[in-house]
Formats: sequence, structure tokens, C-alpha cells
Amino acid sequence: MAHWLSRNRCRPEGGQRFTVGSSEYVLHGKLGDGAAALVRKVQRASDGQDLAIKFLAPDPKYIDEAVFDDVAARFRREGQRSQKLAHENLVRIHAYEDNDGGKAFAKGWPRNPFILMEQVKGTTLESYIRREERRQTEKRERRTFLLTPARLSIAACVAQALQYLHQKKLVHRDVKPANIFIPDNFATGTQPRAKLGDFGIMKWGDFQASISTGTLTVTSQQGLGTLKYMSPEQAIAPREVTVRSDIYSFGITLFELFTGQILPSPHHVFEILNARLSRGSTASRMIDMGYQIAESDLGLAELILDMHLRGPSGRPSIDKLAGRLVVEWERRTEEQW
Repeated sequence: MAHWLSRNRCRPEGGQRFTVGSSEYVLHGKLGDGAAALVRKVQRASDGQDLAIKFLAPDPKYIDEAVFDDVAARFRREGQRSQKLAHENLVRIHAYEDNDGGKAFAKGWPRNPFILMEQVKGTTLESYIRREERRQTEKRERRTFLLTPARLSIAACVAQALQYLHQKKLVHRDVKPANIFIPDNFATGTQPRAKLGDFGIMKWGDFQASISTGTLTVTSQQGLGTLKYMSPEQAIAPREVTVRSDIYSFGITLFELFTGQILPSPHHVFEILNARLSRGSTASRMIDMGYQIAESDLGLAELILDMHLRGPSGRPSIDKLAGRLVVEWERRTEEQW
């Protein structure tokens, strides 16, 4: 018999009504599904505010049912913890509900626990980068590591969100472009802002699945991701990771942002790691990897290469990164952050 949390037993339908606290909400269409959760649109009945709901519904095709209870325990811990967090560059978590026996829903189902959260209307950083990648391909431009004000603005926002989490001794665990959102109201401006989402809610089950099957999976808006953004220590001993694991993932994300391309595989990440460990200057390392780079961008490029170091202790702190990104943005815009 299938586990009660299993994906095929969670069937949210548009138009269903449910209650959280004293407020009633209405379910609407699909936003995105991952290996461990279903995400749907939600509207608050009293004022029409658009939100999102994330149901814990692990897919047995990717996560062993033997660890579903571990997944649920982590979902509960992180859901309860996340609703206490408040930062302008974090996706806001409004509530966590155990939803025992489907008590939140008028019809008594779905019975899966869920998180009610902010719905960010815009695009993911992954889509933002892929658009830039297509533009470069169409114009046959050479690969370039380039710090623009827009890219630096996005990077600084994410760094400050991580800085907030790390000050609270929290590890995000899944920093990658698919989990970074650029709202519509900022995307049309000259300096896009960004929000970091999906912080560490259901990753322990994914890690367990990777250890048992040899295939690491993580959630994303478009289905399954890979090992590409994960630090070596996080893949091997996920319970023991520190905030420096996020630095590794953020380094890969920044490299993709500033080069305007999504790296195709973990092998391309290893290429960056090997370049950092090779002899020579930052300029020669970037050139050897096939990237043009301006002299004015070398300092930040060196810092990003250090983020790829295999050992956590050698990676820069989030405080150093956040400060440097803001300084670089201010230097190029001649404005105050």
C-alpha cells in the first residue's frame, strides 16, 4: 500500500477551499512540481491576494518511500522555522500546516502537510540567464565574464538574503538559479532585484535517495535538477553541512550569472574547480576556460573562483561576498545601494 504522503494520493483541485488561521483561501492552477512537492496558486478569499501553496507529496519514482517520514519531519521543521524569517530578498513564508486528516480543507482532502507562501510573479534567474545565453548565441558573441549593474544587483540581493540566513546559523542547502526569482515589477527596471526561495525545505529526503540509488535529485520549477550546484561535503554528509556549503552553490550560480550561460553539467563545474587549482593568474585561468574578461572585473572573478574550492574553510564568507558585490555595484553606477 502506498505511503500516505505519496504523490499519487495528493490530488489538489482548482476551486477547493481551505482555511489557515482565520482566513479562507481558494486553490487555483499549477505553479510547478518537484521531486518532493506540488506547488499551486492560491487566492485569499477576503481580499483576493495571490499566494502559493506547497504540498509535501514525494514522488516514489525519485525518493525511496522508506525515507518519506524523514522528509516529512524536515518539511515540518523547516516550515515552522521559515515562517519566522523576514527579509526583503527572501520569498515570504506565511504559514505551515500539518493538515492532519485534511482538516484545513472543506472536503477533508488533500491530507498532505503544506506551506503557504508568497507567490513571486516574474521569472527565475535560470530563465533570465538562458535568455542572455540565446542572445549571445544569436549574435555569435565570444564567451565573456562581465559585471553589469543589472547582474551585480541580482547577485547582491541574493548575497544579502544568504547573509541574513547565515547570521541565524541557517543553511539554505539549494542555492541555484531556479530557486532565485526576479519579480515583474523589478525586471522591467534598470536594476533588477531578486528573491531567494525554496530554502532547505525538503532536501534531506533527496539526499537519502541519492545515497541509496546513486542518482542525486533536487527539486526545481521544471522537475529534477542534478548534483551540479551541490558542494562535495553536502552530497557526502548532508547532515553535517555548514553555511560554507551555500558559498559553493552560490559561486556556481554567480559564475553562470556573470558569464550569461547555464553550465550544462557537473563536469563544467569541475573545470572551474580545476582552473582555480591550476597555476597562473585569474586572467590566465579565465582565458584557459575560454572567457574574455576585463581587467576591472578580475578582482570579483578571483573571489568567485575561491568559492569553488573543495574545502569549506578556503571559501570566502558571505559577509565578504555581500560587501564586495555592493561595492562593485556602487562603483559602476555611482549610486548608493
